[in-house]
Amino acid sequence: MSKVEGKGQAAILSNEQIDRVIELCRAPYCYAVAIAAYTGCRMAEAISLRAENLNLSEELITLTHTKTKRVRDIEMHPELTDILKSAQLPQTGWLFPSIRRDGHISRQSVDKELREVCEALEIKGVGTHSFRRSLATNLHGKGVPIKTIASITGHESLNELSRYLDVTPAQRKAAILQR
Repeated sequence: MSKVEGKGQAAILSNEQIDRVIELCRAPYCYAVAIAAYTGCRMAEAISLRAENLNLSEELITLTHTKTKRVRDIEMHPELTDILKSAQLPQTGWLFPSIRRDGHISRQSVDKELREVCEALEIKGVGTHSFRRSLATNLHGKGVPIKTIASITGHESLNELSRYLDVTPAQRKAAILQR
């Protein structure tokens, strides 16, 4: 999937665009996308979840297959809890089991679904990492402290996290008006 203006970074989406993508994705992809969008986890972390990692009553997801090899608990937004409660997800084993092989669905299959949905929505540059970048950027734009964002996304350094953040023209304008 092509990145935004060839710069190698997945597009950042508004919450409205994310909602449309989730709405148009087929199951089980819509649930993996929702998890990535609402928690800021990597798509590989979302699709490798086991049913036992999901605690809907406490609104908590435990990521065990992380890039940093550190287990991370993430609180769920109530909207994500509602989405997952309405889903017909397994109660044990892989949350997103593959129908073609042992294990879970692949990142490539999620990427293929995203390509089709985003083409229909005429949104360019979307990749599986768009949801992680979008959450970080959207939280930052709402004034959430960068250390808090890093604790949610699991970034070990603020420098690494800063590469995820984008600034919109509206944010620049608002900053200038703060003078």
